[in-house]
Amino acid sequence: MKHALSAIGTAVLALMLLLSGSLSAASATSPSQPLAPGSPSAANIKDIEEYFTARMKELRIPGAALGITKDDKIVHIATYGQADGDRSVTGSTPFKIGSTSKSFTAVGVMQLVEQGKLNLDAPVQSYVPWFQAADAGASARITVRHLLNQTSGFNTAAGMSYMYHTDVAEDALEREVRASRDFELATEPGEKWAYSNRNYTTLGYLIQVVSGQSYEDYIADHVLAPLGMENTYMYFDEAKENDLAAGHQFWFGMPIKGGGLATNRAITPTGAISSSAEDMSKYLIAHLNGGKYGGGQVLSAEGVAQMHEGAVTTGSGSTKYGMGWIESTIGENPVSTHNGDTGDSHATMMVSPSTGYGVVVLMNGSNGQARLDIPAAGVMSMLMGTTAPDMPSEFGELVTIITLVLVAVLAMQLAALIRSVVLIRRWRRYPARRPGGKLRTLIRIGVPALISFVWVLVLVFVAPAFLSIPITAMSGLDFGWLIIASGTIALGWGVIVRPLLANRSVRFTPRKPDPFENSADLPVFHRQPM
Repeated sequence: MKHALSAIGTAVLALMLLLSGSLSAASATSPSQPLAPGSPSAANIKDIEEYFTARMKELRIPGAALGITKDDKIVHIATYGQADGDRSVTGSTPFKIGSTSKSFTAVGVMQLVEQGKLNLDAPVQSYVPWFQAADAGASARITVRHLLNQTSGFNTAAGMSYMYHTDVAEDALEREVRASRDFELATEPGEKWAYSNRNYTTLGYLIQVVSGQSYEDYIADHVLAPLGMENTYMYFDEAKENDLAAGHQFWFGMPIKGGGLATNRAITPTGAISSSAEDMSKYLIAHLNGGKYGGGQVLSAEGVAQMHEGAVTTGSGSTKYGMGWIESTIGENPVSTHNGDTGDSHATMMVSPSTGYGVVVLMNGSNGQARLDIPAAGVMSMLMGTTAPDMPSEFGELVTIITLVLVAVLAMQLAALIRSVVLIRRWRRYPARRPGGKLRTLIRIGVPALISFVWVLVLVFVAPAFLSIPITAMSGLDFGWLIIASGTIALGWGVIVRPLLANRSVRFTPRKPDPFENSADLPVFHRQPM
């Protein structure tokens, strides 16, 4: 048993060292495009590139792209690492941008508002009469503005239920909006902020209903085309045909190709657009330049300002949520930002209206950590002349903490399993070592089974609710496999097998030894000669 426990301890230590990760990508920042007029100094850009490269190595990101804008110009594009295999990242390489897609949906909605086709304060049912959550009365009070500001009452879990489903049908968006009737509102509409993908899925369908076009066609025609975003795609399959950066999901600290969101058209308005650093830079310029880039305009200056303006506090510091953007600060400078994560890729965009700077960072890897947003904030800080924020420890991240806790629990479960096997065998062979009396027997067998049962309930119901991840999606995550393994041991061994074996051992009556079984131990009698 000591050897078994030692092996478990060694495995845990190895995994912890892997999670702490000193491995880094062996890539350097690729040559950048020439600086445009009005850009930061060449020395400052060199420092930014070095900072960007260091952060990507530290995060173990396989490939990334950085875009910097100033007022109405793209002033710098830098790339790092590999898009897929030996293919290097370029400024035109598309990446999955996740929830930064929400701002595109918000632009589409605001366009229809400016055209008088939508009213921000009108109930959603004015345009989609059958729309409702489980509470029909409260559903009638949900407005377009509530959806944009994430104050509809839908919680985070309601917006995660369909993130891992594949659905490419024409009516995917409509069917998911109809499925809203299965979800209770967590709060009264307009009362409290709660981030939910379901809000922007509903807005995407609203665009379809009011415009008469599919969501994808509307955004392509009215946002992408006017801004000249030629390397931005509304479908993952189309992006793959145009050299999409291959996503990498982290498994116990290492980026492994694959994973991420399924192809689902119900997700597109809330998190499934793909774009390049060059195209996203054009998009940021439109947000810094009164809705214009080049000769195209997608929204009025007033409409853009309304999108950026924080309308409701998020509960995270002083940040406020606007319409597909989060109002925050870097130093004393106000910024508007939003990130996006697809499980295998990550994006962060940020604009500073007071300084005219815009920053976008696209990565083809994700470990679900908040640290992934630090590089964009650091670049913006350097552009503003302030100190870039330190990279927080990986061990302070919730994902890492959860993983380490699960590893520790799993190690204890394996140790307890081995100990139980030894104990049950001992009870079977040596009746004197069994617990005496019914109460002691019940405690020795029942209490561990009860603890295991409670742990199963925690893993099946509490953990998914806390993480806002369906239990059916756990197999797609590294710590999800730890949850599955821990739950399987707790249920299979702790609740079912151990109690049965222990009960049989306690009731087992050893057979009486055969006096002639070990003849060598019997006395030998010699006949004396007569």
